[in-house]
Amino acid sequence: MLKLSANISLLYRELPFLDRVDAAVRSGFGAVEVMYPYAFAARDLKAALDCSGATLSVLNAPPGDYQGGERGLAALPGREADFRESLETAVHYALTTQCGNIHVLTGNVQAGLDEALLEATMHRNLSHAAALFAQHGLTLLLEPLSRQMLPDYSLTRVEEASRWLQVLKAEGHDNVSLQVDLYHTQMEQGNLAALLLRYLPEISYIQIAGVPGRHEPTIGEINYRYLLDLLREHRFSGWVGCEYVPMHATDAGLAWARDWGLLKRPEKCLANA
Repeated sequence: MLKLSANISLLYRELPFLDRVDAAVRSGFGAVEVMYPYAFAARDLKAALDCSGATLSVLNAPPGDYQGGERGLAALPGREADFRESLETAVHYALTTQCGNIHVLTGNVQAGLDEALLEATMHRNLSHAAALFAQHGLTLLLEPLSRQMLPDYSLTRVEEASRWLQVLKAEGHDNVSLQVDLYHTQMEQGNLAALLLRYLPEISYIQIAGVPGRHEPTIGEINYRYLLDLLREHRFSGWVGCEYVPMHATDAGLAWARDWGLLKRPEKCLANA
């Protein structure tokens, strides 16, 4: 059975943030994922996880000046000190919450940036991140993001992310893996089934949402039932993150996951219903 994780940055938005953890467990999730938890104390998030029995499956490292349009710092020359500080913050949250995965966004870059400088900056920063995370038993995740959503993003295709993975592994960094958001991948390059089969040995985290609109995976052009069956057939053991914007109330919108045998409400919740 595939392991689903609820993205509580997008799901259960009818509830206060920390209350969403318990709501996800009541819906049948064993884990939650968070985009940017940094508006809340790590200890408070840990308390919410402990109270509900949920796992935090992944978090994003701080993106820099989010309101100013920054989406990560790894590819930004001159921001190395800020990047390293962001990693320390992410590690603190990961260790406090016992989250084993950190997605490091590589960042939006200005047009005309010298390619050699960008490459050298990313190489230096990602190598540092992998080494730092390894000291704490954490995995660095790299995720390509679509230019339709982020026109200036520095890592947009699965092939590019895989290349960086091989560069880091060649240096002895074994704690690196791919996170593939099929919503972004469909908009950027399509060919989802073939890409999954080709890169599945390098992928430890997958996210899903309908295209277009980023709603439930039953809405739109992607045949998620086929793709999720393919993952089960190939015994994918990583998390599948539900990173979508519900059309209506979150729990009611999870009928697809129950119908497909991917989610079952806990017995204690059924008894109290």
